[in-house]
Amino acid sequence: MTPARGASQPPIESVTDAEFSNPLESHVGYQLRRASAAILSRLASSLAGLKLKITEASVLVLIDDHPGVTQSALGRALGIHRANMAPLAAILTERGLIERTHAGGRSQGLKTTRLGQEQAARVRERMEAQEAAVLPTLAADERAALIDLLSQIWRG
Repeated sequence: MTPARGASQPPIESVTDAEFSNPLESHVGYQLRRASAAILSRLASSLAGLKLKITEASVLVLIDDHPGVTQSALGRALGIHRANMAPLAAILTERGLIERTHAGGRSQGLKTTRLGQEQAARVRERMEAQEAAVLPTLAADERAALIDLLSQIWRG
């Protein structure tokens, strides 16, 4: 068997946590994936109490912020394929959180019901509380800078 790269390192089984170095930690993509997983896991747990998945909660908040928005516009804003938007809208409609409204021509828009508005407010509260818990050491300007930098990455 050919020794692997870095073979001068002791086998992983014999390395203590203090001695173990992860070369992936110097990569932005690795750090983004780990941070995203941690944040989304905590958010999913928080939203479970509202019986909402992260995507459902995101759609609900956007509809609440933009009454009359079409499914197509929501899909583009959130990066959700058109085929996946219809079932999401159906789930939120069945739960009494949103309803359809005429958006002009043949288009139908979506808006939150009173129950949906109340639920969207609870979602926002949980999202803010979760971000405050995850990013407690960041000042407001640092948080804004982080959001800007991350946005630059995914927007290309």
